[in-house]
Amino acid sequence: MPMRTLRRICCALLLASSVHATATAAAPAPVTSPFLDATPCFQQDYDQWVARLTARADAGPAQKAMVRATIHARFPRSRYEGAQQRLDCHAIRYDSDGLAIMGWMAAPRDAGNGKLPVIIFNRGGNGGFGALKFADLFSHVFPLAEQGFLVLASQYRGVSDADPAKFGEDEFGGADVEDVRRLIALARELPNADADNIFLLGFSRGVMQGYMAARHHDDIRAMAMVNGVVDLEADLAYRPEMEKVYRARIPGYAENKVEALRERSALAWAEDLPKSAPILLMHGSEDQHVAPDNGPKMKQRLDALRHPNRLVMFEGEDHFLDPAKVVAEAVAWFR
Repeated sequence: MPMRTLRRICCALLLASSVHATATAAAPAPVTSPFLDATPCFQQDYDQWVARLTARADAGPAQKAMVRATIHARFPRSRYEGAQQRLDCHAIRYDSDGLAIMGWMAAPRDAGNGKLPVIIFNRGGNGGFGALKFADLFSHVFPLAEQGFLVLASQYRGVSDADPAKFGEDEFGGADVEDVRRLIALARELPNADADNIFLLGFSRGVMQGYMAARHHDDIRAMAMVNGVVDLEADLAYRPEMEKVYRARIPGYAENKVEALRERSALAWAEDLPKSAPILLMHGSEDQHVAPDNGPKMKQRLDALRHPNRLVMFEGEDHFLDPAKVVAEAVAWFR
């Protein structure tokens, strides 16, 4: 088997390693209010998890051994068991507009009876593309929880194409923004959440979701936005292939393109963002997916509005910034 093919298999297995409530064969945990259900992430020990992933590989014994070695290298036992021991993690399902929305929740185990500051994590992508898998939590969500935050991440409606009547359809900044607002509201009902310290962290499309959720609201303490979609018309000129996503996802796009793009572009209505929420902007200078000048343009707009902000440009880096650097900057900003 060619090495390139083997790498693709390993990557696919790790991305598919979701122990999500909709995929696990184990019985759901008791309902954790205020969610419809909450299923523990760590339902297997490390060896069982690796064996489960390896068994999925459609390959011979030698190739399976290489798959196993790749998993061990990317996710060593210490990393898996450390997170398992230090963190409470659940795959959650909650109601939004009568739809079942999936997501994740993670928090430190040793928080005691204290209230934890909350990070609402807004992922990028659209539909199932960019959805947060269990393996993604190790680099994007768990490091935030290990810094003392309660992290809630929505997958948004339409993450699954199955049964739109139950799971909804992705509108790329349409009704799915309510899924973020609803998660913020649910966070306030969690007994270990500090309702006075709720932060937004967004990536790519998740920046759009975060800004739209925060618009005309004053209940967000601060925001950190990474490689943000803030001007969809300009991004369309920068990356014309996004027209396929806009046309497929945005309701009424063909008939009302200009207004639909403006409604999703925070650059056009930045004055509606709560000035009580300082904004950290992070962007890679070599981003090939979202125009790199979005960061400087948004900073200029916020400066004109006297909205507290800071811009960090990651020189020479692309759309997929080093998660460790992003977490460090975001945590420092929120603190």
